[in-house]
Amino acid sequence: FIVPEIADEMKVFREQLTLRKQIAELRALRDELSLFGDSIRRNAKDPTSEAVQTKLKQIDQDDEKIKDKLTVLAEQYHAAFHPVWGQMFHAGYQDSRFAYFVQNYACVYTSKATNLGLSTISRSFRTSGEMLPHDKLLAGRATEFIEVD
Repeated sequence: FIVPEIADEMKVFREQLTLRKQIAELRALRDELSLFGDSIRRNAKDPTSEAVQTKLKQIDQDDEKIKDKLTVLAEQYHAAFHPVWGQMFHAGYQDSRFAYFVQNYACVYTSKATNLGLSTISRSFRTSGEMLPHDKLLAGRATEFIEVD
């Protein structure tokens, strides 16, 4: 499958790595805030107490500030690829329909056919291992699990 635009997409991706890292860090911070709020709700002796409600309100306010910052950064990031459509292979934080079809139906894809001339005829192309969201979570970092019977 030939995707001529992928060369430019990869160039912009490389140029925007710092911004992408900032976005990932802020998203992780939102996850941590959410887990912290859940922990407070779960462990509070009196979840309706003023102290608990004040903490939860502060968490919500912090989360809203981070969300607002993320919105601005995400718009900048996507506009770097294309001012209207953003990345070709992503729609927001998910794979685009185009990415879905390329991933599921293209055995090999490249920006130009001559790139395939750089490999030998004995070259074997293998699929990459796919991970579900819970697999990525487990592989990415230590996770606190609570077993419920």
